[in-house]
Amino acid sequence: MSKNLDSGVEYLQLPIRSVSVVVPCKNEEDAIQLTIQGIKNALDSASVEYEIIIVDDGSNDGTRQKAIDAGVRVLVHEINMGYGNSIMNGIKIAKYPVIAMLDADGTYDPAELPKMLEALSRHDMVIGVRKWTPDNTSLTGRFFRTALYYTILFLSGVKAPDFNSGLRVFHKKNILDYRSVICPTFSFTTTLTVLFLQANHSVNFMPIEYSQRIGRSKVNYIKDAIKTFNYVFSITSILRPYRINMFFIISAVLMNGFVMISSLFSPFIQSIQLGLHTIISVPLLIASLSLSAYVNTRIYHYHLNKKTSDDM
Repeated sequence: MSKNLDSGVEYLQLPIRSVSVVVPCKNEEDAIQLTIQGIKNALDSASVEYEIIIVDDGSNDGTRQKAIDAGVRVLVHEINMGYGNSIMNGIKIAKYPVIAMLDADGTYDPAELPKMLEALSRHDMVIGVRKWTPDNTSLTGRFFRTALYYTILFLSGVKAPDFNSGLRVFHKKNILDYRSVICPTFSFTTTLTVLFLQANHSVNFMPIEYSQRIGRSKVNYIKDAIKTFNYVFSITSILRPYRINMFFIISAVLMNGFVMISSLFSPFIQSIQLGLHTIISVPLLIASLSLSAYVNTRIYHYHLNKKTSDDM
């Protein structure tokens, strides 16, 4: 990477001079123009070239027209393709090598972007860490965020102060290769954070203000939690498969040990001990073999997608 000395500050790479801002949205007619104007105000005062890409993900209100009227690039999905797909498709058409993303619901202040871009000169990704207050979150939201944190910690072993913040900046080249393993819907941000941390990318977490959203939330906590679990499991299986395999091994050892100890005190357990060991061990063996096949398939698709990306 290049180095540049500026007022005694050593950068790991050249300072950011241009950025493509990708804004996914669906039915955000009340906030879209406010968001666009906020981005323009923030970046006009910074020493960077920029473009704004609004990805309209199947809106049926005035979002699309208001974005067009604001004079920015608008990518239209005629049908809803999901939050993650919207961001990835916006990234694909972005003309600059640095990507910023934020939601179009008024929750994130675009004024945070210049300092995040400055920090990106020293990191692979900068994520805004939201400040939670009774005004911008609910009891349900707090519960699911806490559950999400410990689920990810258990599955992947990585920690982050905010896994699913929607305001972040990163280098385009670091993300396109990973499309096959990143959640294409709401959990895109969570899986992206886990992926970067497990792949040993440099991730900086920066405190930001967070406001109450404009309009109605589209989050489905149960559905999105299940998808998050699936994709975090998938990413961990690829990048840290020993964690998943150790889970199966430890589970088998503990359950078989329990059966052995119980058989010493219970004639009934002793009489069916062999059957219990079989019941416990065979499904775990099958699960382990299935996991191995699953990981190999994921790795194959990852390298296939990487080769396709390199050939483009």
